[in-house]
Amino acid sequence: MKNIFFALELWLERFSALVLWGMVALWYVFIFYLSSIPTTTSASTKTMVGGDDTLNTVFRFCAHLGVFGVLGMLVYVAQARSLLFVRRACIVALCVTFLLGISDEIHQSFVPGRYARVQDVMTDTAGAAIAIGCITALRRKSVI
Repeated sequence: MKNIFFALELWLERFSALVLWGMVALWYVFIFYLSSIPTTTSASTKTMVGGDDTLNTVFRFCAHLGVFGVLGMLVYVAQARSLLFVRRACIVALCVTFLLGISDEIHQSFVPGRYARVQDVMTDTAGAAIAIGCITALRRKSVI
């Protein structure tokens, strides 16, 4: 009977890891979709936020921080759940998010009216680092 419960627990753990990786994939598909819209250029977000250059820059910066912060957090939780590199979960999640940020900028370079920027990759990575740092701090304090 113990073996049946152990097998069920192992199956549930693997299934939940699969679901979490699915959430990572869905979130990245969402990012990919946003990056493929030619009209989301600096000019269109500028009119959306009121036409101010500074406000436009802040808006775009916060958007990169937030979207990739969520991605970094999802990657961290998914890979920690799947028991891969548990001791280095933060570093692995940050590296994966960094690589996904690079691939997003490469993708953007092929979209009309869009271009790839190193600053965006750095902002994406910073957003992931902040989110991963917050979730790690909460886990260490046993809140999560």
